[in-house]
Amino acid sequence: MPPEMSPTQLQAWRALYRADTLLFTHLDNTLRTRLKMTYFEHEVLRALGDGPLRMAKLAEEMMISRSGATRIVGKLEDKDGWVIRRNTPEDRRATWAELTEDGRKALDAARPVVEAVVSTFFADHVSNADLHGASRILDVLADANPNDDGFDCGLE
Repeated sequence: MPPEMSPTQLQAWRALYRADTLLFTHLDNTLRTRLKMTYFEHEVLRALGDGPLRMAKLAEEMMISRSGATRIVGKLEDKDGWVIRRNTPEDRRATWAELTEDGRKALDAARPVVEAVVSTFFADHVSNADLHGASRILDVLADANPNDDGFDCGLE
């Protein structure tokens, strides 16, 4: 059985969960209202913003299953026309996802919305020094938590 959390650990966990949930809710609601886009759809577009990605790499970057990546890319392809899938002659087994021109426009339209929400509900309330510290801590946490189902956290 894992060790019991200390009051400090529990307080930090609850604060992280509350802040993350509130910020995500504000981002998702604002993007849905203004651009008919979910925050998760935005993150897929952002991941593809620097260029095409293999579907497996996109799944890894989004921390979802390959089938989850296939579903979200299919939705963005069919419903919105923001993404296309393609194969290359060099590797016919791999499928790549890339932004369309409409996808690039949607990503560009979302940028000021995301920046305004993140500034209003997050960054404007914290000093740069604290932001650097929070980034360092969150990177440590992300690096310590593998994205697979085989992670053993001590439960029997």
